[in-house]
Formats: sequence, structure tokens, C-alpha cells
Amino acid sequence: MGTNVRRREFLMTSAGAGAAGLAGCAGFSSDGPAERSGGDRRAVVSQHHLATEAGLETLEAGGTAADAAVAVACGLSVVEPWFSSALGGGTWALYYDTEADEVTSLDGVGPVGLEATPEDYEERADEAGIHQAVVPGAWDGWMLWLAEYGELELPDVLEPAIDLAREGYPVSPEMEGWLEGEAELIADRPAAAEIYHDDGDLLEEGDTVTQDAMADTFEAMADAYASEDERADGIQAVRDYFYRGPIAEAIVEYSDEHGGYLTLEEFEAFEAEIVDPLSIEYDEDLEVYQNPPNSQGITQLLALNVLKEYEFGDLEPDDADAVHLQTEAIKLAFADRHHHVGDPDRVEVPVEDLLDDEYAASQRDRIDMDEAMEWPIETGLEETGADHTTTFHVVDDEGNAAAVTTSLGAQFLVIGDTGIHINNRMRMLALEDDDPNRLTPGYAVRHTSNPYMALRNGGPYVLGGVTGVDTQSQGQTQQFLNVAGFGLDAQAAVDRPRFVSTAFPSTDYPYEADNTLQIETEFSEAVRDDLEERGHDLEEGAGMFGTGNAIVLEDDDLQVGAESRISTAEGTVSRANDDSS
Repeated sequence: MGTNVRRREFLMTSAGAGAAGLAGCAGFSSDGPAERSGGDRRAVVSQHHLATEAGLETLEAGGTAADAAVAVACGLSVVEPWFSSALGGGTWALYYDTEADEVTSLDGVGPVGLEATPEDYEERADEAGIHQAVVPGAWDGWMLWLAEYGELELPDVLEPAIDLAREGYPVSPEMEGWLEGEAELIADRPAAAEIYHDDGDLLEEGDTVTQDAMADTFEAMADAYASEDERADGIQAVRDYFYRGPIAEAIVEYSDEHGGYLTLEEFEAFEAEIVDPLSIEYDEDLEVYQNPPNSQGITQLLALNVLKEYEFGDLEPDDADAVHLQTEAIKLAFADRHHHVGDPDRVEVPVEDLLDDEYAASQRDRIDMDEAMEWPIETGLEETGADHTTTFHVVDDEGNAAAVTTSLGAQFLVIGDTGIHINNRMRMLALEDDDPNRLTPGYAVRHTSNPYMALRNGGPYVLGGVTGVDTQSQGQTQQFLNVAGFGLDAQAAVDRPRFVSTAFPSTDYPYEADNTLQIETEFSEAVRDDLEERGHDLEEGAGMFGTGNAIVLEDDDLQVGAESRISTAEGTVSRANDDSS
């Protein structure tokens, strides 16, 4: 099978996408993009400094943003294995290609196993295990990016991750917390215990973790690549080795032995895709891009489409009015997500109607500045019928840019001697007959991963993402507005306290709507009192506020914002002719 590049026809908005959509923007001509901000500099930001270093090392070796993104993803698989896996998880990502003058979206999400049924799954929906795994689509997506946008040889891209896996790395405070939280599962799983135990005891902060089996798998992939003379053939050989060879066979064998739903048939048929993104025109020279369904990315665009007519420059980010406006717009957006968004191969997703400016205006009219909405919240359209994540971003010195959110699920389920940590994405499928996200064999889950990218005057402006299941679209809306609405730099935008609404059915089983507004403790008492007077049921300091990273290209300034809520995150900017960071 050759490289699979297919464009879904989702772009129905005024902003358009790709070179055609950008040609009408201020500062852009059909001869090429506006001059890129940041000069000859490059940047990488991720949730672990060792993965950031892997990305920077790849750029310094002459790699593109795509090469570096794959190096970061593989590095994170080693050092942050509870959040993501280039081998066992799923990925949505955006790429700005300078030469083609366009933004594309990467759909690296695999389907539900063909042997799954809602009835069988419901009996054990609250149990961890291989029965919660879908076909891991991320690896094929990364190989597709290398084929389309990469320049380096695969062994060179994998080398930093292989070295990290062989040489080891210290347990961080965050990793210790996850290990303790999943200690019982790890103890029951020999392959996981071999990695995360030392003489029967769970690893603690400062202990060294090695991932020899994962290194072996990466090296086997490099060997498959090297077996071919041409780069394109090598990449295809790697894809086949995973999905039509030993890796798929090992995963399916484990699934068969432990009550999973995966079969070789869906592995053999699976191919990741490069598809058209969605976009809205936030103002006359600023477009915001997102990933299309089955990603939930449209949710952020729905919220921003409502919010774009408000003047946030007159407010501070943590003013009660600012929090209330964003919360109410987010509630409306998530109501539409609940009522309409699923796998577009299974249900019709009314993208054009949802992103229409007149629809946004009608949704805006539903916001009452004095009263908070509560679930159930109806959609403004007719019914459709039918965090365990990491985010990172890369800009190379040619102006190519990658915004990535990739996810696994923190169950520390390792497949035999492959070192592959497998996902538990099926816990995010609905079981009701009329839900657009209903569990259906062979179709994809509504995937929560949805990094965003904003272009200004035809060139990259903001690359961002926030993790945490339903926190993602909410935190990203806040992050973007912190930059574009409130004028904060990248680090300040990431650092601002977050708030998370639960006024819609949760993505996770058992899919309950709690009708609370969870806020971080940095909000003042006056703001909390004001919000409660408007009817918000506040939960202070409780909830999942996610982790976020961002890159902002502001005129001649290339900024990185790394998540300050964890100890491992790091962003780096360097010049192409200066290897010091």
C-alpha cells in the first residue's frame, strides 16, 4: 500500500483552508506566505525536558518540524508513558507547510475492534483492560507525516528515544504520583511490573526507569526501514511491519488471550490520513484552525465563534465577566458536541451549519450575563441522530510548524515483550442508541485530542494545546484568548489559572453531567463570590485542569510557554546557526 493522503471535504467556513483559503488574507499573496515571524529561529515545547531536547536535537540535525515532532512523540513514549505512546495511542495534529502555504490535519486514530458490541462492553465498561483498546493509529500517522513532510532517515529520528529507553531517566514527582495511583494494576501485570518495580517495590521519585523492550521495538522499526533502498519504501515497510506484521500480531494475540476485541482484519485495513482541517475567521487577519470530526476540535471553534464579537481587551483574564462569558460559550459548544459530533463515516456531522456565523450569533443571544446555564442544554440545531494526554509543538527554521496532541490513557497496560503501552480509548464511547458517539465496531471514537493553530496574515501565530479529556477545548479556548484577546505572552498565557465547566455529559464512562464550575485556587474571593451569584456551582481547586504548552510567533519574537504546573515541562528556542539554546 502506498502513502495515503485523502482530504475530507469539511471546510465550509468563511476562512477556508490551505493555500486557497489563505490567499485572501491580509499580508498574504498567491506567491507565498507573509514573511514568517521569528527569523531563523526554531522552537520546541513539550511536557518533558528530555523529549524537548530530542526534538531540538532533531532540528539541529537538519530535520523539519515533522521530523522533530515524531522524535518528541517517541521520546514522550519513553519518559511519559502514562500519557501518550507513539506506538500504542492515537493522535490528532496540525501542520503548517511553508512550501505549500497550507495547514493540514493528521488523523492518526484507529477504529473500535470488529468484535466489540455495546452490550458486552457495557458489562465491563468500568474495568481497565485490553477490552478498552482501539486500534492504535498514532504510529501510522507519524509515518505518514515523515513521508509527506520529513527529510531525515527514520533511524536518526528514533535515535534519541532509543537512547532514552536504553540509558534510562529519573522518575519525576508526576510519574511517581501516577505509579502510586495505578499501583494495583501494575502489580497485576507482569510486563508492566518488570518496568516499574525494583525488587518487587514500586519505583519512587529519583529512581531510574529503563524501557529496554520499547527500545527493541523502535530498533526493529529502524531495521525494517533500513531493509529498503528508497526512503519512501522504507517508511512503507515500517507501516507494514506494525499493522500487517509482528506488532499487530502481538497486540491481537494479547487481545485474544485477555478478552479484547481487536482482530488482524482492522489492523491490516488501517491507514492514517492527512485531511482538511476546520477553521474560523476570528478577525479579519486571524484564522483559527482545528482538527475535524472524529476529533472534538470543532468544540473550541464553536466557543470562539460565539466569543469573537466580545471585546476582551477591556477585561482582565480572571475578571468574573471574562470567566462567565467563556464558560457559557463553552457550555453551548459542548452541548453541540454532545448532540452532533461523532465519526463522520457513521453519522452526519453538520459542520457547515455549526460553524455558520449566523448560528454563532443565535448562540451568542442565549448567553445571560447574570445567570449560568445548567445541563440539560439543547443544541441550537436539529438533532443529528444515529486525561490522559500530552501536547507539544514545534517550529523549524524554515517556518514549518506542528501542533500536536496525542493520547494514550493511564492504565500501564504493556503488550507482552514489545514494550508497547496500549490505549484505553473505548472508555470514551457512548452506549445509548441515539448518541452520535455510540460504540460501533469498525468505527472511530469521538477523540478528545485536538491541538489548535492560529494563523495571522497568512503565517503561524499561535500553536497551542491543553490536555485533560473535556478540559482540552476549554483550556485551549482560554489559552488562545489569553494571547489574542488579553495580549499575554506565551508563558503568561499558559500560567493563567484555568476553569473547567462540567455542565454537559462527561466523555468518560459513566458520562455524567455534574453542572459545576471547577476553578483553580488563584481566583480571588471577589471573583468566586460574583460567579456564585450568577448561579455557578463552584468547586475550588478540584477537578482536572490539564497541562498546556504553547508557541507564539509575535512579530520578531518567538515565544514558548511550558506548563508550570508540572516539574518536567520545558520549551526551548534556538537559532539555526547557533546550537546553544
